[in-house]
Order: sequence, then C-alpha cells, then structure tokens
Amino acid sequence: MPRRPGPVARSVREGEAGYALLAAVAGIVIFALLALGQVTAMRAAVVSAQAEIDQARAAAAADAGVAITINHLLDTGPARWTLDGRPRQARFEAAQLAIRIDDERGKVPLNIIEEDQVTRMLEIIGVQDQALRVARDSYLDWLDDDDEPRLNGAEAEYYHRFGYDPRNGPLNTPGEMARIRGFTPRMVAQLTPFVTVYFAGGVFETRYAQPQALGVMLGEGAGGPAAIAQAREAAGQTTALGFADAAELVGRPLGLHVTATLPGGARAERHVIVELTGAEARPYIVRAFS
Repeated sequence: MPRRPGPVARSVREGEAGYALLAAVAGIVIFALLALGQVTAMRAAVVSAQAEIDQARAAAAADAGVAITINHLLDTGPARWTLDGRPRQARFEAAQLAIRIDDERGKVPLNIIEEDQVTRMLEIIGVQDQALRVARDSYLDWLDDDDEPRLNGAEAEYYHRFGYDPRNGPLNTPGEMARIRGFTPRMVAQLTPFVTVYFAGGVFETRYAQPQALGVMLGEGAGGPAAIAQAREAAGQTTALGFADAAELVGRPLGLHVTATLPGGARAERHVIVELTGAEARPYIVRAFS
C-alpha cells in the first residue's frame, strides 16, 4: 500500500498552495491595474482629442468672424457696419463671436512719432522718472539709423549680449517693442490697443481715435477734453460716430478683432489688418493676420 503523507508533508503542500493562491491574486491585481491604466490613458486621449477638435472649431469660427466682418464692411446697404470701435456680437454655428473694428489711423503711429509724443505715450501707461527716460531714449535709438546711443538709450553694443541688433528702422509690429531696452511685456500689452505700425500714410484721424491716442497725439494726455469725450463715446454715453459713406473706408487700414467662444469654453482670437480697395475684382487686401 502507498504510504500516506505525514503531517509535515501535508503542511508543506498546503503552504505551497497558499503561496500559489497569493501569487495568482497578485497577478490578477497587476493585470487589473494595467487595464485601469489603459482605460485611463484612453480616456485622457479621448478628452485631449475632443479638446483639439473644439479648439479647431473655435479657430474656424474666428476665421468665419473675420469673413463676416469684412462682408458687413463691404455692404453698401443698411447691413453695412460703421467704424466706431464698439464691440459687436454675432454667431457662427455654436460659437459666440465678439467683434471690434478699429481705425488704425486713430491710433498712435509708432514709426513716425516725435520725442514728446513718445514721452506722453509712456506717461499714459504709468511709466515715470528714469524708467521713462530709458524707455524713451531706447525707443528713439531703435528707430533711428545711426549707432550713437542717446543719453539713456541703447544701440548695438547693448543688444549684442542678447544676440540681436537694434532695428535702426521702422518697427514691423507693435510686439517688437518688447525687444527694446526699458520695455517690459506688461508695458507692451498696455500700449498695444492704441498703437499701430499700419498707418498707411495719411494723417492722424481724430474722429475715430482711441482715447489714449488722442492724449498722445494732441498733447493733452489721457485726461484731456478730447480723450475724455472719446472715452464716453466708446462707453456708449453719447451718439456713436460712423462713416456716412462706405467709400470713406477705401484705402484706410482697419483693425479687425474677433474672439470666438464655444459653449464648452474653447476660445480663439483673430487680429487682422485689412484695407478696402474699392475694386470689384479684389475688394480688400489683408495687411496682417494673427
């Protein structure tokens, strides 16, 4: 007859079975965690993909907002939009559009202003004392075509440490001011709404000017009568200004600002400079797009 295992053998086998069960349970837990990780990753990928889709839809809606704005500017009937700088609302599919039209000739022309106007431009955003003198002189040095720095300015020797040279010519964009000694990103953000490099000749237009630009160009500062009146106009406290004839828009640089927002929160912006030509074959020209 076969011998029956003794107590010690039975105890060893039972222990082995316990270890096997523990290993099996651990394996199940590991596989479950791996599966959970895969599910989480898939969910994250789906969320990311949806966010990208929503962002693309918002961008497309912003582009559509630009087209809608140009169409209203070209309209010769009652649907024509006037140039008053006020915000307008429109919809494109599910997107809410916030639209503003600016007269670029009603802004401070960065490339043709004089020293006293640069001073007022900086004072209006709160720059004072030595910081003002450094920013002003460096700004003028950036535009002029020589390599002789003003008393508080900067020329090539200063900028070489940053790996670039001064423009020694007209600014290409308002954002370029961030490269000039004494200008901070915050200062550039404060200046951008009322300055321009897209002046396209002509003269400063007070009828549709930004209040801060009036203060700079007319020498009154932000608290001058013209600036205050224009600020009230922009706030809707007086009758809106507008062109009587759409032909007056021809050849004038216009700033179009469109923000598209979807119900889920996706958002896109477009900033476009256009000129209406008055020609049927090519009714407008895009000067800048961002």
